[in-house]
Amino acid sequence: MRVPRKVVFPLIIILVLASLFWLVDSLFAARVERKISVTVAEHANLETNPGIYVGGIPYMQALITGDIPLISADALDVDVPGLGMVNARSEATDLVVTRDQVLSGDVVGAPAEMITRTVSLDGVALGHLLGMTDLDIANPYDISPGGGRRTEAQLTGTPEGFDEEVSMLVTLRLDGPMFQMLPTELLDAPAGREEDARAAFTWELDTHQLPLADQAQAVYVQGGSIFFRAQKQNVPLQLEDLSPVESTPPESGNGSLLDRL
Repeated sequence: MRVPRKVVFPLIIILVLASLFWLVDSLFAARVERKISVTVAEHANLETNPGIYVGGIPYMQALITGDIPLISADALDVDVPGLGMVNARSEATDLVVTRDQVLSGDVVGAPAEMITRTVSLDGVALGHLLGMTDLDIANPYDISPGGGRRTEAQLTGTPEGFDEEVSMLVTLRLDGPMFQMLPTELLDAPAGREEDARAAFTWELDTHQLPLADQAQAVYVQGGSIFFRAQKQNVPLQLEDLSPVESTPPESGNGSLLDRL
């Protein structure tokens, strides 16, 4: 059965116009992402621009809705004094924006429903802090890369002064601003070195020293890394919220990093 030309031509025109709109919208969103990325990098004196993602498909729908569902910033291998290289991510959700902000990409001051900052330490980063060059971090109940979040971790590595690997189950806790990593079960260690092994996997950190702009409110292991997260609600978005190196000084009496740092 042949489709009449009077039906085919309008369909072709609609498809062409839709494709053009999609292309223009994608290019416009990319321009906004690049502008935010460059602005954040300049503000935070970063050597490389963070990866910026602006959610909402199509992006231009924000001209009508006045809402951008998500703006996220990702930075890998951020050098944090006293910690070394960490990975950082910031997310601002449900931003209320004006038409000018949508068109310009200048979203500073836009009210956000939630701002979430996450810092992660992989095996290399945490191993550097613990003095283990071969540290492996795993979810003890799900070793898949996308395994669920747990507040327990299985750590395997060779501590300083050891000739063999040690495998330890640890719990991840927050006590106010202080993060505590405490051994709960020794899985494998050289005979006679059990107490030394437990001491090697005991660690404490003042989370004010993390680039979270606040103390950590949650900690968990997922996919081979330990994540620290802080959130704030119903606040205007600032450039600092998208910067991977924002941190806060510790309050007096909160302690400090262990001497090994």
